[in-house]
Amino acid sequence: MTESKGALRKAALLDAAEEVLVTKGNANAAMRDFAAAAGVRIGHLQHYFPTRADLIRAVLERSLERSLQRLSEEAGLDLGTRANGGLTREASRRLLKALLHEHSALEDVKMHLEIWALASSDQQAASALRSFYAQYAGHVGGVVRRGKPDLSEPELLGVAAAIVSLFEGAAVTRSDIAGLRSDAGDDAIIRTAQWLIHGD
Repeated sequence: MTESKGALRKAALLDAAEEVLVTKGNANAAMRDFAAAAGVRIGHLQHYFPTRADLIRAVLERSLERSLQRLSEEAGLDLGTRANGGLTREASRRLLKALLHEHSALEDVKMHLEIWALASSDQQAASALRSFYAQYAGHVGGVVRRGKPDLSEPELLGVAAAIVSLFEGAAVTRSDIAGLRSDAGDDAIIRTAQWLIHGD
């Protein structure tokens, strides 16, 4: 019972942190701002997340977990880093289409932009962001390995990084902020990523 209460409290704190990042656009938010949004004392927040970087890391990890769960369900694929088996072009298209859709939520784009802004001046937040992208690229690498099993590890990491960069950039440029979303553009992004995964 205590663990589930603790998990619920952590989830509520993370919800409040996301709310601050999305609605207030406060890249320089202090722990007291996050605590106030959650309606708790700062000591309560720091019991679960001792530093702002710990809180940001947890927000990013939860974001990635949610995203992987939705993508697995939509694409019908196991996206674990150790998943194996081949990957058809149709399966990769379903996955990439779902991933592009996943990168379309303006609230998520805003949250990630705020974390990027925070990380530009806070080395601990930057470390949390690098950890997030390493995990993200690891999952993408697992997908690429299924499409190109003969790639060396450095080549695999390079392709995964290129796909992450393509979709992260697309998240910003396709958002309402930049307004470059189109069916033809989405098709081109998916075809480019498929070429990276399958090579043909």
